[in-house]
Amino acid sequence: MSTDKVMVDTDSIQKLDEFRVVNIMTVFGAPRTNTHNITLDRRVQRTAINCADKTFHGIRTIGFLGEKQVGSSPEATDWKSKMVAIGADPLNNRVLNLVCSFQLAETQSAGRKPRTSTGSGIIIDSAGGVLTNNHVVQQCKSITVNTPSSRPLVANVVAVDPKNDLALLKVAYAAPIGEPAHFRSQSDPAKLGESIGVIGFPLTGILSAEPKATFGQVNSVAGYNNDYTLLQISAPVQPGNSGGAVLDESAQVIGIVVSQASLAVAAIVGNVPQNVNFAIRGEIAQIFLAARGVRVLTSRKRQVLSTAAIAAEGIKSAVFIQCVADQS
Repeated sequence: MSTDKVMVDTDSIQKLDEFRVVNIMTVFGAPRTNTHNITLDRRVQRTAINCADKTFHGIRTIGFLGEKQVGSSPEATDWKSKMVAIGADPLNNRVLNLVCSFQLAETQSAGRKPRTSTGSGIIIDSAGGVLTNNHVVQQCKSITVNTPSSRPLVANVVAVDPKNDLALLKVAYAAPIGEPAHFRSQSDPAKLGESIGVIGFPLTGILSAEPKATFGQVNSVAGYNNDYTLLQISAPVQPGNSGGAVLDESAQVIGIVVSQASLAVAAIVGNVPQNVNFAIRGEIAQIFLAARGVRVLTSRKRQVLSTAAIAAEGIKSAVFIQCVADQS
């Protein structure tokens, strides 16, 4: 039985003439060596799909091993003339249904990329360090971060972990924009059933620009396919929550929202389950930061706070991230 995982990045879906183009990631159950003698543990394929006649073709494939890109194919220029029938494969058809039924934003007119995308982040030190998801910033030409009370500041990517979908940003001019978050000790991981809150900036441009707080529980201490780098949470999350904090009842960080994880479930089961969302474990984030010389705060005393107090504490270290991916 295959242990490979398939994730569809709905944020990447674009319309190009009669086609939809999307990024699809396959995470292999174990590293493998391809025909070009390159060992990789996952690949991201830019794929074109014709929804009308149910055909597809790969445009470009990028391979990764650990944190490094280990290879890429040339971008196909003749893919429109080489479309292949999807056939009866159940997984491929579920991916087709997900991509073709996805409602595109009005700004995604034929052949154009949105000029900007947004996400959330967590202030992790007083020197301008911000933690977020790698997928929030991986294709940015420029990045700004800000809180509701600060002006936008230019930030740069200084470290990434594509496998665990984490990125460390640094504000170019180290101006104080908030307070560093407190993380729960690695020796005290999140527990099944405990209450949590999520802080972030979802659906910016539709909802208000203020940070949003939602609450729920830890529904599982593992993600899909028993992935113990993830937590399953019931707190509602939306596009733009990616990279935001998952807080315990003491307002300590125990996870980082990763919206892409739920897309794998959608691809496998054919629809999006309600209130089934995922977060990268706080311990994984701390290991990532420690390897880059960043020590997070973990000294906060455990105490049960009200939801209003949890939100107030979380907002102090929450930042809005804007990525400019296409400046043409």
